[in-house]
Amino acid sequence: MATLDEIIKRGVNPFDSVTFTTGNFWQQEVGGATSTVNSIHTDAIVQIDSVLDLVVTDNYTRSVLLEGDSGCGKSYLLARLKKTLNSKAFFAYIDSCPTSDSIWRHTLRHLVDSLMQRPEGEEESQLLLWLKGLSAFRHGGVMKTLLGERRLFISNFRSTYPTGIYQPKDFFGVLYELTKNPDLFFLACDWLRGENLDQEDLQLLGVHSVIDREEAAKGIVGNFGRIADATKPIVLCFDQLDNGSRLPDGTLDLSPYFQVNTTLHNNHIKNFLVVISVVSDIWRNSQKNLPQSDLSRLNKYVTLKDITLEQVKALWALRLSPLHCQAKPKPSSPIEPLNERALQQRFPGGKANLRNALMLGRELFLSYRGEPEKEDTLVTFQLLWVKKFQENKAKIDRIRKFSSLDLIAMLKQALQALGIQIIKDKILPSKTYSNYSFSCQLPGRRGTIGIFWNEEPNMSSFYFTMKACQRAIHQNCCDSLILIRGERLGSPKNKGYKLFEEIFDGINHHHIIPQLDSVHYLRTYQTLARDARVGDLVVGSETPNLQELEALMRQGNIFDGCPLLQDLGIVEPSNRGARENVSPQPGIVEPPLAEAEVKDFLLDLVKTQKFIAVKILMENCTQQFPKIPTSVVKQRIDELCQTKLISIINPQATWEEQLVCLVPQS
Repeated sequence: MATLDEIIKRGVNPFDSVTFTTGNFWQQEVGGATSTVNSIHTDAIVQIDSVLDLVVTDNYTRSVLLEGDSGCGKSYLLARLKKTLNSKAFFAYIDSCPTSDSIWRHTLRHLVDSLMQRPEGEEESQLLLWLKGLSAFRHGGVMKTLLGERRLFISNFRSTYPTGIYQPKDFFGVLYELTKNPDLFFLACDWLRGENLDQEDLQLLGVHSVIDREEAAKGIVGNFGRIADATKPIVLCFDQLDNGSRLPDGTLDLSPYFQVNTTLHNNHIKNFLVVISVVSDIWRNSQKNLPQSDLSRLNKYVTLKDITLEQVKALWALRLSPLHCQAKPKPSSPIEPLNERALQQRFPGGKANLRNALMLGRELFLSYRGEPEKEDTLVTFQLLWVKKFQENKAKIDRIRKFSSLDLIAMLKQALQALGIQIIKDKILPSKTYSNYSFSCQLPGRRGTIGIFWNEEPNMSSFYFTMKACQRAIHQNCCDSLILIRGERLGSPKNKGYKLFEEIFDGINHHHIIPQLDSVHYLRTYQTLARDARVGDLVVGSETPNLQELEALMRQGNIFDGCPLLQDLGIVEPSNRGARENVSPQPGIVEPPLAEAEVKDFLLDLVKTQKFIAVKILMENCTQQFPKIPTSVVKQRIDELCQTKLISIINPQATWEEQLVCLVPQS
């Protein structure tokens, strides 16, 4: 076995800053790095658990405000709650809503998305577990009959829940399809989450209407509470709200989230625990704008505090333990090569912010390895971007995972990062579809450009969107209108299609078909921007604000690879990841450009680590690019050595022991 010093030289920094942030707990599992330091924030978990116990006991909805400084671990705490309390409740993660007038549709969409997830140790989704826990399902003797006949199924549910159910026939009919017809499961979920489905899809589900209004979405959310008194509660976790709408004075508008909570209480909708997580500074600035009626509906205030130095040492020890397990002789201290003296000097008060404690661990680890204090922030950011981008690529498998409202908000944020001036929001003269549009000034184009993104599959809806576009043009809302839409346009006989052909001629007004990869770019930037806005973004030893993040995006030409921004004429195709022509390899699933991106990733990782074992370099690369064969990764490493960008320090050693370092460039 190798010594700890040798292991440290071969591996990556266990305090890599890309592991410091958490987000949606259904899309980003709590890692082993901190999950077993049970003493951290134990008091907060106990307090929230006690409130949940009350909901379990009497089914009455309750709410908790969770607040704490940036970097104290609020999102991580929610992930711990989900992990430890999933046997007692179902959990829904709901992030910031783009506009205050769509909060119920936003809440419903994220509620259903979360219920579609499968908890640890279970074979079925939360949605099916919730459904099978209802009292109407507990008549085992008649279940086979009920499941065999839709009409009887609906009748049984309507007799069990005779009042207060919104659109009961459609709602219970969709629940029937969820249990009876696996082929329609995802379509049924789309209806529940508020997708504006086409008439053909509605006929398949046997329903007559869609959930396309706030009142309808509120009704369906209420249904989940009104019929769930015999099953586990649902915990609604409103988190990372910082991308939401702002008030005229610039403060974050928290009122939509509190209005959801107040409505659940006032309408006696049972079996919810509402947890609203917010940064302390934002809470202090925003609560003055909330009416007392909303504040009075909060049942518990929970504040996350700094952790003790003993807890910091336990956190460090946990991150270092995989290295210690490989070392011989065994290290004398569980935090070696870090030291307690530096910890006490940095935090003389005996308490530390959780993220700052991890950043100190990173700093000390780098110092031990002899790496330079001044890091290349751009290179470190590019590695962070690759990690976050690949995470989104793995979990976002269709454009309609997001609403049109979410998509247009993401695009607008990206344009602002590139310095594009947004002239006006909501340019379409339509109460229903104006939120999906804005106008701006694009480089190289004269006049005002209107952009409208709509992915609703309903063809009747598409006709009305085309009418709204026609009115916008007649009212001179913009000089040129761009429609972004990947969904079908109908057939030549449809009125909407005819209007589309009349309007979007490719000369004055244009249609762009978005690629899924564009959504990966936009979503990745949106999550990073959200973290930067509240000080949660960590790049190496830096915590860039939003303006600094925008500068990194421009400096690294990160957006140059986004097909949609290329189609809009805002960026040129990226040279990054294409330093040379790459020939396709037989059997490669990923395109040649991805292979070139692999080469960039390898070089950036060596730059940030200074030296690293070839084996670990390859393992990190294949983890980020799972579809690229190891033979291609090895070939890229060889090419970097041949061009003298990196070098094998000990070429005579076995492959498992070889170390690679960066070659200084003159």
